[in-house]
Amino acid sequence: MKKYLIGLLLLVSTVWATPARAFGFDWGVTAGLNLTKVNLKNDAKAVFSSDNRAGWFMGLKGNLSIGLGFGVDASLLYSQQKYNLEVAESYGALQSESKTARAISIPLNLRYNIGIGSIASVFVTTGPQFDFNIGSRNWNIFSSNYTGNDGLFKTENMTTSWNIGAGIKVMDRVEVGLGYNFGLGKVAETALSNIAGQNIKSDDLKANTFKVSLAIYL
Repeated sequence: MKKYLIGLLLLVSTVWATPARAFGFDWGVTAGLNLTKVNLKNDAKAVFSSDNRAGWFMGLKGNLSIGLGFGVDASLLYSQQKYNLEVAESYGALQSESKTARAISIPLNLRYNIGIGSIASVFVTTGPQFDFNIGSRNWNIFSSNYTGNDGLFKTENMTTSWNIGAGIKVMDRVEVGLGYNFGLGKVAETALSNIAGQNIKSDDLKANTFKVSLAIYL
């Protein structure tokens, strides 16, 4: 995060040295698909495994051009991601259940654009993302095995992650991007202190997401 703030300060310095006519702002609508996989660590690996699950997102996007190819883009999104977990076969019959996480997502990225002619440009982006849960926190996974509990996990009210991405923008109107989102904070906490003989720590469950997006600027 410190490196991100230093980079932002450098961009602010560039702003002061850039003529006002070099600035530009575009906004529009965006939507896309995501593939999310729960990243398991430590004790959780002994009990669970995870596969990629498909979700989607849509919302508004703004892109501020600063000059010299640099810029900042931000989005306000409604997002649905699916978290999947399977109980390891060594703990009994194979079971697989998923949780649909609904959130308001705010990605904020530094951006660098490279023109490839008069009609198109390519870009790379990186920056943090903040997801605010708006769905049920209870993850009723395998709850039938634990009478009296709502499930083994509760999803977090807010999670943080880091984006990297690249894409192409055509005619200053249509943009296609690919990105990867690394979980920085846990996506869920354990509702039980002991699961199948294992003490699962709250930071053992994070999520990584691959994203494909389309934006149309108005």
